[in-house]
Amino acid sequence: MVRVSPIIRLQRCSAVQSVPAASKVWSATIKIPELKTTEVSSTIPNIHDNLDDATNLVTDFLNVHKGRILVLTGAGISTDSGIPDYRGNEGTYVKNPKHRPILFQELVSSDIFRKRYWARGFMGWSEMSKARPNPSHDVLAWLMQESYIANLITQNVDYLHRRAATTLNHQGDSDRIIELHGTLFRVECLDCQSIYGREDYQRRLFSRNPSWAKILTSGVKPKINPDGDVELPDDISYADFDIPPCAHCSSRRMKPQVVFFGENIKQHVTSAAENKVKQADAVLVIGSSLATYSSYRLVRLANELKKPVGIICKGSTRADALASWKIGMGCTPVLQRVQQQLSEQQKHYE
Repeated sequence: MVRVSPIIRLQRCSAVQSVPAASKVWSATIKIPELKTTEVSSTIPNIHDNLDDATNLVTDFLNVHKGRILVLTGAGISTDSGIPDYRGNEGTYVKNPKHRPILFQELVSSDIFRKRYWARGFMGWSEMSKARPNPSHDVLAWLMQESYIANLITQNVDYLHRRAATTLNHQGDSDRIIELHGTLFRVECLDCQSIYGREDYQRRLFSRNPSWAKILTSGVKPKINPDGDVELPDDISYADFDIPPCAHCSSRRMKPQVVFFGENIKQHVTSAAENKVKQADAVLVIGSSLATYSSYRLVRLANELKKPVGIICKGSTRADALASWKIGMGCTPVLQRVQQQLSEQQKHYE
């Protein structure tokens, strides 16, 4: 039997309308968590299209609770950086209804699942690593620098909040950022817990998989998913994909330092996030539907502690009923106007 190279197979499959599901590699039944929406109270501000009102509301919130605000961000804040979101404006999963995330237990227990993940992640890394902070990231970094925001928790794994903080030459501010679900920019060994930079690991992937590396320069651009991997045809074989071993213990059980579906968030991260909620006087949610329980529980904790919660997010969220106010608009235009208004106020008082 003649083995068809991944690049030829990918080019052939890209030329047809559909591909039969011949591969048995993917058999998971889990779906993206469905959004359990709640209703915004009729007694609170609920703004959908008035930028002036939205700007004034957020500016007042930041002034009243200055220095004691915790911000919680989700995928919606990174879409302006070219990173796709899982959900549409109504919180429903519309980007790729057939997509099924790999489960943690599959990754740790199956070599073929690891090869499948790393092949697809290898293909998507060049686009993911090119993403740069957008104005929303920049404004939040400025708000941290100006001591409006005490701490920031992000569900995103794109590293963009840390990049924005570093760009402002405030590396110390990045220590006030918690990546709740980890980051794609680090790789860990599951056996000895050694940590590696993803750029270095990507170079090792590239050198060990020349036939796959050719795809990156072939002009074929597979569809990228929000978590950094790509969509590939069902009948591609991953058997020959070579996962670089750990440089310390030679294990090939390697994974990006992100929280997979079915994996628990490390206890020290959970505790740190909860402590940030307890330390804050108010919580501001930006660009998140809060569909995942790990983020929703933080907002619920804030509500239980009687802390005001503001939400800036298109469409419904899981915590709408807990909000003190809601802005159903894109975050970038609102945050840019807020920065402008706060800067003008600062000049006025100088």
